[in-house]
Amino acid sequence: MVKVITQETFDAVVKENVEEFGLELEEARKDAIKQFIAQGVDLTNIVTDGPADGDQTHTIVIALQNLSKLLENAAPDDAEVMKFLRELETQCNIDLAHRIMAEKNGAFPIIVQCLKHYQNDSSLKEQCLKSMASLIQGYPDLVTHEGIELLCNILEEDSSLTTVTLVLTVLCHSCRMHENNRESFMANFKLAARIRKLLESPPSRNHAEVVVKCCQLIRAVVSDDDVRVEFGRAHDYACMIAEQEKGLELLTSLLTEFQTEKSVINELLPTLSRLAVRNEFCQKIVELGGLEFVMDVLSKYYDDKDLVESSFFLIKSLAGNDDVKREVSKGNAVPLITAALGRHQGVPALAEMGCAAIAALCLRTPDNAAAFVANGFGQLVVDILKIHKLKVGVERQASMAIRNIVARRKDLTTVLLEAGVEDLLQTAMKRTQRAPTVEIKAALRDLGCQVQLQEEWTGKGTAMTN
Repeated sequence: MVKVITQETFDAVVKENVEEFGLELEEARKDAIKQFIAQGVDLTNIVTDGPADGDQTHTIVIALQNLSKLLENAAPDDAEVMKFLRELETQCNIDLAHRIMAEKNGAFPIIVQCLKHYQNDSSLKEQCLKSMASLIQGYPDLVTHEGIELLCNILEEDSSLTTVTLVLTVLCHSCRMHENNRESFMANFKLAARIRKLLESPPSRNHAEVVVKCCQLIRAVVSDDDVRVEFGRAHDYACMIAEQEKGLELLTSLLTEFQTEKSVINELLPTLSRLAVRNEFCQKIVELGGLEFVMDVLSKYYDDKDLVESSFFLIKSLAGNDDVKREVSKGNAVPLITAALGRHQGVPALAEMGCAAIAALCLRTPDNAAAFVANGFGQLVVDILKIHKLKVGVERQASMAIRNIVARRKDLTTVLLEAGVEDLLQTAMKRTQRAPTVEIKAALRDLGCQVQLQEEWTGKGTAMTN
């Protein structure tokens, strides 16, 4: 069991090392760290550094104390407020331990108070938002209802590019891994409608930064990443953005508008993927030109790893619709996908996503299966399995692709077996306990290979009572 301590305990030991044993401050800290690690204490959330001038009060605490005192005045010194806000931002950017220390000293309410005071001062307002973003990054529990309301009001009232992008950044951090915050933003403050308004008419139509931030916020909203809740509402939010707020039309139109800006495309593609949660949404994206655009991306930006991975992600999502899968086989998608995967086969994340896309396209679609094998996927998947030994995700998706290819086209098994896929799958299954044995066995079974299937559960035949 992991042992934990408080910040006060750590600081007390450092102080004892200085006062009782005469150690220099830096040496006292190192000795304290060594002691606690030897005792099995987790210091992840403990600030183990501090001021070098011998002061035991941490810099972040001093900054918050001074900010609090300044805000007590009717007319605080703006230059001093800016100084301590910047210090707070710097300290919070170090790591989570510094953000925890800031939270324990009332950082979020102080920033909210400061933000209210300086709503008409653009430079200080922007610095407040920067400090808030640094504070809540990876720590969204700090966000209060008052803070949410203030952020939404600022987004409504201030249309300057810098302020809008900073608020969107804070909203992003607030929504990640926090279902209650998402609920507040979506239900109480109509965040989906605000996002639509920004995408339709950002502060400047040519500013890609707002579109990028809106895409990141959409993905944060439609994620089920809060392990503390049994059921999230990511699917509901995705449907709301896609249908009520015309998200699919907006995002696909932006693909055309920013077709030469790779950074924007790289945000739009995965955002569309996250919204393709229903059969009709997949079909609509294709009708709006989404699939054709992806094929253009794979053709034009063949060497861009990020864009190729994002394209594979969208293809996989669209392949949830059987009509879309049949549409793929009609054009030049199969050779483009195979060529792009072959070009980047050495990149684990790209190899995994590429195999996942092919697995989805070949599921219950024998024509696609034959087309991928004809374009050299048999040898390609063998090369991927050789390169990415012990990469569980890659092995899982490659196995699923193999299984889906041969499940309804038994005539294709010969090509895969002659390429040597059986030996690689058998070796992968035996190599480690973490191997995706279920997927590998399914692939081997449909290839017609010898595989030992184990019945996971059998009834004992005893009488049942209620």
